[in-house]
Amino acid sequence: MKSIGETLALLALASALACGNESAPATPMPTSGAAAASLVTPNADDGAILVSLTGPGITSVQSASSAYFAQSRVVSGSEVRLLVIGDLSAGVVATVVVPDVRRIGEYSGSVLEVASRGDQVRNSVAGYAIHLAVSQ
Repeated sequence: MKSIGETLALLALASALACGNESAPATPMPTSGAAAASLVTPNADDGAILVSLTGPGITSVQSASSAYFAQSRVVSGSEVRLLVIGDLSAGVVATVVVPDVRRIGEYSGSVLEVASRGDQVRNSVAGYAIHLAVSQ
């Protein structure tokens, strides 16, 4: 029969061996990339749209088409306002560069104002939306 001291020594040795020399898994580095900002519209004659894009660290916004003029302004560290002008239709209207595409769920867009191609401001933005998804 083993003494209590020997048993404790064996348990201590087993515990030390079980711990090993492994370090914690490394945190993955951010993967910067582009997200597509897609317009959902109930109308066929949109000429301008003002949207708010929110999320951490949006670094740039560009028009998705040479047929569109896009101008953006940083409002805060987590918001960018984007104006897109042209013969707009449903689909991708802008490309948004984000610091980590794996966190795309933290980004959102909302339509603030819309005008027709005839420069008439829409009375409502009901039915409009901006969806952000990682560009393929």
